[in-house]
Amino acid sequence: MNVLRRYWYPVSWSKDVTDKPVAAKLLDHPLVLWRSGGRISAFYDLCLHRGAALSLGWIDGDTLVCPYHGWNYAGDGRCVKIPSLPPDREIPAKAGAKSYHVQERHSLVWVCLDEPLQDIPEFPPEIGDPTFIWAPYNSDGQWKANAARMIENLADFSHFPWVHAGILGDPGQAESPVIDLKDVCGGFQYEIDTPVNRLRPQSPSKQRYTVILPFMVIIQRSQPDGVERHTNIYLCTPVANNETRFFRLAGRNYRDAKPDEQLNAQHRKIFAQDKTIVESQRPWELPLDLAEELHLRGPDTPAVEYRRRLKQLGVEWL
Repeated sequence: MNVLRRYWYPVSWSKDVTDKPVAAKLLDHPLVLWRSGGRISAFYDLCLHRGAALSLGWIDGDTLVCPYHGWNYAGDGRCVKIPSLPPDREIPAKAGAKSYHVQERHSLVWVCLDEPLQDIPEFPPEIGDPTFIWAPYNSDGQWKANAARMIENLADFSHFPWVHAGILGDPGQAESPVIDLKDVCGGFQYEIDTPVNRLRPQSPSKQRYTVILPFMVIIQRSQPDGVERHTNIYLCTPVANNETRFFRLAGRNYRDAKPDEQLNAQHRKIFAQDKTIVESQRPWELPLDLAEELHLRGPDTPAVEYRRRLKQLGVEWL
């Protein structure tokens, strides 16, 4: 069994699953998400009868209706009605939809394809802090890239002067800071100082990176006084080996000098710059054998640690 099937991943925003079935995909498995009476269900997106996509169907009361022959499925996957059968005929015991573990948390729908190894990852405490503003900055997107490649890019600070020159880094000050890794529940953590330079003349800030396996990164930035804080939570969902949907939850406890739309536009620009690079990387799958690519002591410390830990988990690409 692929160990990645035993972790939770977000596959949709909760607000997008309302009165119609929603198609999604996780680890090359087509899914259908649907809601009835406050309960959300996640099925394999296939009717056992003739293989039609259940996501093309509709919701009737507390059942999901197949668009091909009208079979009705309850929230637990049981087929409870076959319109073409007379009332005195029993529904075959085999007639059911394959259902998966599903939960809603942090405004997201999470799915696990097999028995979970652990619960949904813990979010930082500021997610519930009433002084933080979150909604205007949340976003998502999809890349033609491996989820682990995306996480490694998010955790890598030495590319800033080159990929994000003039925004996050200065090619004239490209030397990477020294970091120390610290173990945390489910992953590891490290901090870097953002120095004052000609591109960032404001006060230096501290950034804390927390990498949670398999595919989550939290980046927390704070000013020296510790009062103004900004948190980005990145979740990368493996749609397939070389396709990833990401969800970003971003919050801050202060009003930036720039308006929200300008800040979001800057983030979209940064992500577009990263997307070009990461989608170009080969092999598609992040190599977990450290001998396959060259690593530098210092700048590549987070990447090396991440690859080691994925290998320890027993990760195998599809």
